[in-house]
Amino acid sequence: MEYKFLKDNPVTILQLVKPEITKKYYEIVVGNDRYASIDLLHDEGTLVRLETAGASYTIKRMGFFLPYVTLRKDKDVEDLAMSKLNLNGKSTITLNGNRYSFTHFDLWKNQWAWLNDKNKFIIKYKLTTEGPLRGQIEVSKDAFYNGDLELLMALGSYYLLQLDDELVRQNELK
Repeated sequence: MEYKFLKDNPVTILQLVKPEITKKYYEIVVGNDRYASIDLLHDEGTLVRLETAGASYTIKRMGFFLPYVTLRKDKDVEDLAMSKLNLNGKSTITLNGNRYSFTHFDLWKNQWAWLNDKNKFIIKYKLTTEGPLRGQIEVSKDAFYNGDLELLMALGSYYLLQLDDELVRQNELK
């Protein structure tokens, strides 16, 4: 199945799904249309491949007390961007000269979001744990001009999957 661009099919509600329960692989879809995928290549999530219609990327997670991620296009040796992974507050990243913040958007509804430099939401996430459905992703109608949209959707999904894994690990230690 090929990846699609949101600008070609401007849908505002997408799903984060886990097609196979045994694999750490996720897709962002609407029906049969796939917009991005997140493939956790190592169980701890330290190396991840994100794929979109525009490109393939790798994420490497580093640091223990101050975790951060590096993002690079697949097979490139230089980092495209770096972001401190702050899932208790706000994580920021700069892509193509644009600064984005990933933050808790609505505490009561467990919603997270990417905000632009004007603090307007671009993408909202609401996680679930119902079978293969892992969450709902809402894209702002004003964001379809954004060339980083599919990458941001995948990157935010990765951040939330990391948060979910960390919460599971904490519960196992109790």
